[in-house]
Amino acid sequence: MATFMARHKTLIALRTAAPRVAAHRAAIVAALAAATLLGGCADRDRFPSLARRPAEDAYRTAQAAPPAPPAPALMSEGMAKRLADLTERARDAHSAFEGARASATRAVSAARGAPKGTENWSVASLAVAQLESARARAGLPLADLDRLEAEASNRAVDGSDADLKAVREARGQVEALVASETSVIDSLLSQLAG
Repeated sequence: MATFMARHKTLIALRTAAPRVAAHRAAIVAALAAATLLGGCADRDRFPSLARRPAEDAYRTAQAAPPAPPAPALMSEGMAKRLADLTERARDAHSAFEGARASATRAVSAARGAPKGTENWSVASLAVAQLESARARAGLPLADLDRLEAEASNRAVDGSDADLKAVREARGQVEALVASETSVIDSLLSQLAG
């Protein structure tokens, strides 16, 4: 009989709780329905403006503080002198090249059309060889500039790139001298061959 009473109490409790749960669900459904219906009654002509507000303009035009100017780049001690010495050596060799250029041009002009092995051709070949020797002396500083550029590049990773810029500028000057000399020699060789 005790089990019958326990079952009976459980059934009675469930029957009395069911109307409360149903009432609670009905209240939720009614609230959602009311919200939906009220949303449909809203004024369709008055929406908030999407124009930019003054506060948004203030945020947009706010400027960050300008960055501090970089520290002046200084070349390492002795670099300017080393670069000046190397470019001076290249210029001296270029001066020797220019001094030999006129006689080489005359010799090649005299040998134009002469067969290989003749006196004029041999003199012209020797004059062009002297120009090539002067060009080689002008190119020697490029090896030192290559080494200095590699060292300056390594230093520029952690510090100032002033050395690297100076070395590249000096290298550009020397390369321009050597390139102009190469152009002259190539022109003379083509005249000698033709």
